Amino acid sequence: MGELFLGLHGVVDVDTSVLARWRQDDVAEPADGINGLIVSRADAYGWPSVHSSAGVPPGRRWWHLDAGGDWQHPGRQTEMAWCQVDVAPQLPGQRLPFLPLAILLSDALNAVGTYRLTGFHALVPLEAAADARPALASMAEWQELTAFRQPERTLHVRLEGAPDSLQADVLAATAQELAQGHLTCRPGPQADGLPTGVAAQPVGHERLRDVRAGELGLGFDCAVRGWGPDTAAWIAELFVEALRQQSRRTPGSVLVAVGSKLP
Repeated sequence: MGELFLGLHGVVDVDTSVLARWRQDDVAEPADGINGLIVSRADAYGWPSVHSSAGVPPGRRWWHLDAGGDWQHPGRQTEMAWCQVDVAPQLPGQRLPFLPLAILLSDALNAVGTYRLTGFHALVPLEAAADARPALASMAEWQELTAFRQPERTLHVRLEGAPDSLQADVLAATAQELAQGHLTCRPGPQADGLPTGVAAQPVGHERLRDVRAGELGLGFDCAVRGWGPDTAAWIAELFVEALRQQSRRTPGSVLVAVGSKLP
């Protein structure tokens, strides 16, 4: 059993009527409201994420633990919304829910106001990462059919807690190959800290001390057409699949962060 943390970073403008209504309905904190939005939205998509008192139904890949976000600084870059889920060991044909969780967070933010995305992070239990190549091939086709309409963006990817045996150039080449020509990637400077656009200590980051696979921190410079939660989730999953191929038997978790400056 492992835990997956995922967060969206940027500037969120929450409609004041939302917070006023929540106070009227005795929602104590914005995090409580976000948590409720995530759970109900998952059910609406047919992704029931909360287990019952009877336990977790057979075949369930993930279930909800908590969610929240920083709405205390209007106009400033924050970790706008995040969620934490438990993930079961590898199940055939069921990969980790990067895109579903990113969609849930984006839907929640759109429901309460507007936002501008600057970053994305995921703390990923590598031992729970299943083979994502078939899904990534389909996602690359989506990029081919849609992303040509979007301007190219420069992104920075940072890995923390990666296995010490990792080869950055091989990892970059594998991620680029999995993207089927829709992402360019090369190893970048090994600067300390997470990329611009991502909060310095995102939720789940401290867990690296307990579950990290190694001490290696790597940076990558990437370019892609389009930018949004789905693109960021896709890039994170590309790197996790590349990691899985290089370190199949390595337990522990790795932080994947994708950052971009505001346009």
